[in-house]
Amino acid sequence: MPFTLLPPPPFPSLLHHHIPPPLHFKPLPSLHLKHPTHPTTTTISAIGPDGKYYPSPSDDDPPEAPEDSMHGVNKFQQIQRQAAKARKQQEELFKKEQSIFVNALADVEDASDNAHDTDTGDDLFGDIDKAIALKRKEFVKQGLLKPKPKKAPLVEGIDELLPEEVVDLEEINELTGLTEVSEGEESEEEEERGDFEVREDVVKGGLSGFDEFDIHFDEYGKVKPRIVEPKFRMSLAELLDESRVVPTSVYGDLEVDISGIQHDSRLVESGDLFVCCVGRKTDGHLYLSEVDKRGAVAVVASKEIDIEETLGCKALVIVEDTNAVLAVLASSFYRHPSKSMSVIGITGTNGKTTTSYLVKAMYGAMGLRTGMLSTVGYYIYGDNKLDSPNTTPDAVLVQKLMAKMVHNGTEAMVMEASSHGLALGRCDEVDFDIAVFTNLTRDHLDFHGTEEEYRDTKAKLFGRMVDPARHRKIVNIDDPNAAFFIAQGNPDVPVVTFAMENKSADVHPLKFQLSLFETQVLVNTPQGILEISSGLLGRHNIYNILAAVAVGIAVGAPLEDIVKGIEEVDAVPGRCELIDEEQAFGVVVDYAHTPDALSRLLDYVRELGPRRVITVFGCAGETDRGKRPIMAKIATEKSDVTILTSDNPKTEDPLDILDDMLAGVGWTMQDYLKYGENDYYPPLPNGHRLFLHDIRRVAVRCAVAMGEEGDIVVVAGKGHETYNIEGDKKEFFDDREECREALQYVDELHQAGIDTSEFPWRLPESH
Repeated sequence: MPFTLLPPPPFPSLLHHHIPPPLHFKPLPSLHLKHPTHPTTTTISAIGPDGKYYPSPSDDDPPEAPEDSMHGVNKFQQIQRQAAKARKQQEELFKKEQSIFVNALADVEDASDNAHDTDTGDDLFGDIDKAIALKRKEFVKQGLLKPKPKKAPLVEGIDELLPEEVVDLEEINELTGLTEVSEGEESEEEEERGDFEVREDVVKGGLSGFDEFDIHFDEYGKVKPRIVEPKFRMSLAELLDESRVVPTSVYGDLEVDISGIQHDSRLVESGDLFVCCVGRKTDGHLYLSEVDKRGAVAVVASKEIDIEETLGCKALVIVEDTNAVLAVLASSFYRHPSKSMSVIGITGTNGKTTTSYLVKAMYGAMGLRTGMLSTVGYYIYGDNKLDSPNTTPDAVLVQKLMAKMVHNGTEAMVMEASSHGLALGRCDEVDFDIAVFTNLTRDHLDFHGTEEEYRDTKAKLFGRMVDPARHRKIVNIDDPNAAFFIAQGNPDVPVVTFAMENKSADVHPLKFQLSLFETQVLVNTPQGILEISSGLLGRHNIYNILAAVAVGIAVGAPLEDIVKGIEEVDAVPGRCELIDEEQAFGVVVDYAHTPDALSRLLDYVRELGPRRVITVFGCAGETDRGKRPIMAKIATEKSDVTILTSDNPKTEDPLDILDDMLAGVGWTMQDYLKYGENDYYPPLPNGHRLFLHDIRRVAVRCAVAMGEEGDIVVVAGKGHETYNIEGDKKEFFDDREECREALQYVDELHQAGIDTSEFPWRLPESH
């Protein structure tokens, strides 16, 4: 579809928001210059009547002084002033970058006290070295650097060490200070740290030099901000009072100081309060002895337990429900950090992560330090990222991360509010200002039971929107559940709607164009029209862009900042991510792991007009079994070739999962194996092909090997994930890296003249 711009609307348009309006200056008044009139003068002769010379009186006047163009300051004084100004700027620069200057001279030899020793003659580089040495000497006098120990004078008559003797001497120096430890005498601390430990002095000194040569050109010129870890401490009595938790009984010393709070026994440190939460698989009350060994000083429990035999536990608080009080205890301990930031919560089945990235970038474009808690990572602000194991971290980690954000000056935070996070109370003490609803489709029914319960859990976020002056609701009205979400909370809270199909939405596209490399969209908003060119690909990403624009409209963001922020996000890890190794066909990795997400992804790929669509995906173990045949049916209908495989089978048999998926096309595992006996797998009724392999790496390589010019290979399900869980083992696995390796390997096979276009395609034994 050709992309054409609409004509400008009759109202003021911001289509060309990047072109500043012409400046209108007042006309300068006409200058009427009066031309001096020269009176007629009579030439007076210098020779008198008597024949003598009489000079003109004006000849005796002193010469007229030229006009003072230097304002009373001579050239020398001007140079002095310029030098003083330059010196002041140099001093300010030195104060600002003092550590850089000092470190640069740390390894320079001290200047000699003997003036004759520093005489370099006409050697330019020698003069430079001398100047550097003198500057170091100046730093030493100021106490900024320590003087280097003087070298011992060479003693005549002693031969220089041979190379092998130098090595021996270095080994002796390394062994100096080490003591022999007999077997069985290793301390408990050493066992915990492992067999290898880097000496602190080596880390600070010896190894620091390697960092100086590790140059990251992308970060050259950028100063990496230092993230400061905040420290909190309060007594147990203060914590109970601040949180307004009413215990049923209390034992021990309530004045004991708390330096941290945990509900995971493996993370407990000395001085922590341990909350015995009851989970779906385990009970925190079973780990009292472990947390005591780790240094817990107090325990909150919902059962009567004995702490008399514990060594470090000083107090026990009994409450009715530990799970219910965990979030409020954590929020109170970390001083309610969400109240110090503007918090945007994003919920829905699909699109949460990408929308979070877009909103974060938009707030950054407005000049606000913005953090983020998402599936892909936790950001304190800017590019300061921590890995994230869950979409929504647990209640304690949520508060701890937000406290770190506030401590480091973060002003706004974007948070994915997953159904698990909302159901388990992880978001209970987060003070949201804006709620965003992306869409709702089938997911997590293994956890929620029914689609209604899943929807109601998602809607909890909107139930908190009660203050019309502060809260805002952002809703996708193309979704059939839109009215339900809008009705939650206070109906007087302002609502900003967005949609692609419903043109009555506040934010909707007027025109868009999709390609494999770029998405262009013209967006209509109540404030004007925006032209956005984004590196995010696919129709589904237009929804995410519209959601971010709607947030910007809701908070009154400048339109140019909305566009700037959105266009800064070229890609989101594992979200419709292109893998480019200069191959003749496209390879896309995406996180699509629900029926709706997979359907939208394949629709987008089909819109690009590929010769064939080859799709690889699997379904996770121990999750909603009902979606497995649905996803297989979607994939086989919208792909020319589908390869079913495994995806985090966990404790389930991968073949059982594949059997569930095959039901979507009316096959069973027995049917498929019977076809395999003849090495021929018949086409499906629609003419498409279906294969399976329970090893994901092989399935990815098969799909890549089948790719030809004009095809698009889609690898779905894992996206940004870098692991695979089978049984109780969690091993590294990254679809993106697997695709890159497959492309390189297949290229080698093609260069060797091996045809890989026909399936079944098997890896050599060496692979």
